Amino acid sequence: MSNVNDDHEKLSEELVSTAHHWRDRLQDPNLTDADRKAFQAWVDADIRHEEAYDRAVTIWAAFDRLEPGDIASDLMRPTARERWRRLQKHARSFYGMRQFRLATAAALLILIAVAVMLPITLDHIPTDVAAVTYASEKGKTISMTLADGSSVTLGPATTIETMLSDTHRQVRLTGGAALFEVASDPDRPFSVSTGDLTATVLGTRFDVRNNGGIARVAVAEGSVRVTYPYMIGGYKLWMSKGEVLEAGEQIAATSKEGLRSIRPIATDNVGAWTDATLIYDGATIAELVADANRYYEGEITLADDAGHIADLAITASFSADDIDRLLSLVEMSFPVELDRPEPNRVILRPKSGH
Repeated sequence: MSNVNDDHEKLSEELVSTAHHWRDRLQDPNLTDADRKAFQAWVDADIRHEEAYDRAVTIWAAFDRLEPGDIASDLMRPTARERWRRLQKHARSFYGMRQFRLATAAALLILIAVAVMLPITLDHIPTDVAAVTYASEKGKTISMTLADGSSVTLGPATTIETMLSDTHRQVRLTGGAALFEVASDPDRPFSVSTGDLTATVLGTRFDVRNNGGIARVAVAEGSVRVTYPYMIGGYKLWMSKGEVLEAGEQIAATSKEGLRSIRPIATDNVGAWTDATLIYDGATIAELVADANRYYEGEITLADDAGHIADLAITASFSADDIDRLLSLVEMSFPVELDRPEPNRVILRPKSGH
């Protein structure tokens, strides 16, 4: 089964590359009749060629210039393809090939509006498998072994939902942090989704976190494919961007920016929170506050007028066993002050003049 899937992925990548080649070539002012005939012959050879070319034109119209490798293999979800092809056929019947690019751009705007209203499904969820939920309490880390032999460690105040079948192994993380050591099974990919982010592996060690509006994946061993929808003006499309992380790499995604660039990480720091060590390398204050709340007995919040503070980046290491000291260090290092209106309630406010 794995060989068939690999061959399909390679074929998809080849088609995407060829389609983008033809899209560029057809823009050449020196294009000859022989070139046009060669293109038409390629399109007529396989219906997938036409679909791949249409997709290349669509992506170019939306994102200017993307490399074929930037496009996730699940971009061609059947339901999206069917909607797209119906609009294309309609456009061609009215405008013809010379006006097709203009019709494509117009149809793209329609599809964006449709895609915003449609649920985005990055994985095929088995419907005949009962979900099993695991949850940890605030301030406590727990570990368990799943039915497939994979082990999971949950950070404090973290919940996951697992769905294991003969063909799929899927986990949903609703928030918090989870460290996975996946039992290898080439016929059953293991995927973890949190919000719109999905990480898929066959066997490896990695962690997934979702705090303060930012989802992160970091890999200690093996490799992980991460996908996240393309974002336009804060809205997600049905198309997903994919990146493959190797050991010692991490990536983050937000609803504003989409999938960010891959960054290095020390493998020893992946899942460091399992030893009550909170390590931040360019994380935001919002993430730190969300983390701290999972360990703190009370409540920590950002003041309503502290929105600009939430996105400040921090690079530091703290002990999760002493959240009060963590907050004091943040107060000394950033333009914030701690307001304690109640014994177990802390509000981070901007310092006067900031």
